Amino acid sequence: MKPPRLADRLLQLVCAPHRLEEVQGDLHEEFAWQVKSLGLRRARWRYWREVLGFFKPFAVKRKPKDDSSTLLVRSDMIQNYFKIARRNLVKNQTYAFINVTGLALGIGAALLIFALVRYHYTIDKHHQKYNAIYRVTTEFVTPEGHFNATGVPYELGKALKNDHPDIENLAMIELYRDPLVAIPAASGPDRKFKEAHRVGAFVQPSYFKIFDYQWLAGGPTELAQPNTVVLSAENATKYFGTTQVIGKILKINATLNARIVGVFTDYRDNTDFAYPIMVSWASLPEFHGRPLNDGFDNIDSSVQCFVSLDNHFTKADWDRQMLAFVKKYKPHGIKDTRFPMQPLRDIHFSTETGGVSSGLIWSLFAIGVFLLITASINFVNLATAQALNRSREVGVRKVLGSTRTQLFWQFIGETALLTLTATAVALLFFQLGQQLAKEYLHGVFRFTFYYDPSVIGWLVLIVIGVIFLSGFYPALVLTGFKPALALAGRITSRQVGGFSIRRSLVVTQFAISQMLIVGMIVVASQLQYIQTKDLGFRQKAILTVRLPASPKQDLGKMEDFRHRAMAIPEVEKLSYSMSGPPQTGWISQTFIKFDTRPEPEKFTPQQKHIDAAYVDVYGLKLLAGRNLQPSDTSREALVNETFVKQLGIRNPAQVLGKILHASGNLEIVGVVKDFNERDLKSGIYPLFMTTRATNYYYASLQLHNGNFERVIRQLEKDYNQIYPDSYFTAQFVDEQLQENYVQEQTMAKLVNFFAGIAVVIGCLGLYGLVLFMAAQKTKEIGVRKVLGASIGNILWLFGKEFARLIAVAFIVATPVAWWVMTNWLQDFTYKIDITPGIFGIALLATVIVAALTVSFQSIKAALMNPVTSLRSE
Repeated sequence: MKPPRLADRLLQLVCAPHRLEEVQGDLHEEFAWQVKSLGLRRARWRYWREVLGFFKPFAVKRKPKDDSSTLLVRSDMIQNYFKIARRNLVKNQTYAFINVTGLALGIGAALLIFALVRYHYTIDKHHQKYNAIYRVTTEFVTPEGHFNATGVPYELGKALKNDHPDIENLAMIELYRDPLVAIPAASGPDRKFKEAHRVGAFVQPSYFKIFDYQWLAGGPTELAQPNTVVLSAENATKYFGTTQVIGKILKINATLNARIVGVFTDYRDNTDFAYPIMVSWASLPEFHGRPLNDGFDNIDSSVQCFVSLDNHFTKADWDRQMLAFVKKYKPHGIKDTRFPMQPLRDIHFSTETGGVSSGLIWSLFAIGVFLLITASINFVNLATAQALNRSREVGVRKVLGSTRTQLFWQFIGETALLTLTATAVALLFFQLGQQLAKEYLHGVFRFTFYYDPSVIGWLVLIVIGVIFLSGFYPALVLTGFKPALALAGRITSRQVGGFSIRRSLVVTQFAISQMLIVGMIVVASQLQYIQTKDLGFRQKAILTVRLPASPKQDLGKMEDFRHRAMAIPEVEKLSYSMSGPPQTGWISQTFIKFDTRPEPEKFTPQQKHIDAAYVDVYGLKLLAGRNLQPSDTSREALVNETFVKQLGIRNPAQVLGKILHASGNLEIVGVVKDFNERDLKSGIYPLFMTTRATNYYYASLQLHNGNFERVIRQLEKDYNQIYPDSYFTAQFVDEQLQENYVQEQTMAKLVNFFAGIAVVIGCLGLYGLVLFMAAQKTKEIGVRKVLGASIGNILWLFGKEFARLIAVAFIVATPVAWWVMTNWLQDFTYKIDITPGIFGIALLATVIVAALTVSFQSIKAALMNPVTSLRSE
């Protein structure tokens, strides 16, 4: 019997839209009959003719030139796209939830990383002369290579300006950490403020001609005079409760009374030169208790020089004349000393001088891109998997007259709706991430985020990119269905991209996850290594107390503090030194001459001032000779193994009794075994240690096991009685050493966080695919169970495909992860080896996560009653 005409069925559909499935079945039956009797091509033409004939009476004739009507139609069309998209998403809520969650995590993480990258690449760009500002540095040329230091001699600025008056602006500054500020009181004790973890500076007035500041009161003009200071608005308010503080007096580090001559606006947190307190350069002689005439031999990293240049004198001019300058002011250093100019734009990313690794920042940016790609892969996989379910819908729409372009934009509209919803969730995630970043990110990973047009533009770019990255391919596949095959139900998985495309995408997703897991393991292992490595000195139960930063320490007060501290039962030993524990990161280098050699040595050793108890407190080992004798002045020296090797001497005993010429004549009385005086990113440098009591700024106390809190309270009480103008600061050595690796610890947190997000996104995608596979294989599973397949066989049906994909992803990820993490470890002189076990752990973790994700839905499908399975279709 011949089925009814297509026009009759279309009329039924218009009159009774709720009977869509029944009508689709009839259409399928009729089309099959037409193809059988007329052939495929003639059947198509008949369909089109009947469809057009059916809709012709309902057509609305519009004026061809009515632009407002055209816009209305287009508006209705777009509205219709989103209405259909919303209905489809409501119908497939699980699919929508997986995609929205995955995209929200990916977009939110990408926004956080963008905020971090943007912060670092806008540092100090607010200065008007940004491209013309340079820092003059010191470069040492040694047989081991070039060593760069931020410090310069005190005399460099004056000499440079005298010899090159064409330099537009030049300013010398000296930094000092953790400034102590006291507000003199008319009666009673002074109010003290410890600016912990902040940096103050002594500056010349020309500093403010180079760098831009806005002034709320006063200005830098009077900074040419000694005993003057300028403050940030925040600090002025902290000290006095108001910014109207011009003429008031501050006491800096209990030694220098300074008059406030200016208050500047608080800077945004986008500068490497955040100095809340700036004292006049002319105050330095009084602060240090000596004139600044050290010549060109002594270099302190805290003394720096900045210039701004114009066309009258350029960096190229300085590069040509630098050797002549060195020859004039440091003739004995013509072979090994340079003073290159470092552009301001390079300072923030100069790892040699304490800057941020640009490679690290771009690595994080790459992670953000990977997370977006991972989230988009989820969308593509699930959308193409769902395409089979929507093939008849596409067939009906095409038969009813929809063009491929219209269908394409309809599916892009669905993607846009999902992406916009995910973006709204991602912005909430981003706000939460910012709060967590303020609390847990430190060092180079800190960032402050400001909304401006570039930020909005970046967000729009991400949204558009994700829409087309996620929606383009699925829309292309869906709109490519041939209506005859779609209505006949003959669309196969191969025609919707098949598993070949989805396999590639899943492999990419697994590879990204495995690379991040490998990075997580390597960073954690390196941190564990540097925290447990023997550094060559004692770390446990040693407390350091910082003494006042006076030009010269009061030896009587130091002795009083020693007696009081040693009277505490838990204190076993006490030692004074210049920089506290052996490893501090504090650098003081100088040129030396050895014994009777006529020329200075080519290397510049590190110098430390310690007392005779230092070796015992920190457990340093003597290889030859003896310890230093107690003395308040420099008479004897201890040197390390590397120092002896740099001299070209193999036997440490051969240097005993020799004279070391370095700011005096020192007799070498002992050689200590090498210890790590710098963090493990650096090797061991030549070092000599001597006594000089007036240069001691730290007390190191070796403690017995006991109530350390009670000890600290008693020490604070004694300290405040002896140094009423100072501020008590105590810290255990093992805690201080951990501060050297704050950047690595924070990086570990970030890698763990983003690796976790990648794994979660991957799990969502896996779950969605398994959910779809289970629905598609329902009847197959029922047949297999009827034929005797066990639950294990059914589970393997799901698991074998993903097992192969994980193996391929592992092969892809391993060389990439090895290369990336090997390059990261190059920053460390002491580092772990990347062993196969690390990759094995990453693979095992991926397998376990994938198995847990796949198992729930797989077990549910395997346990289903086969009778129910066979009836499902």
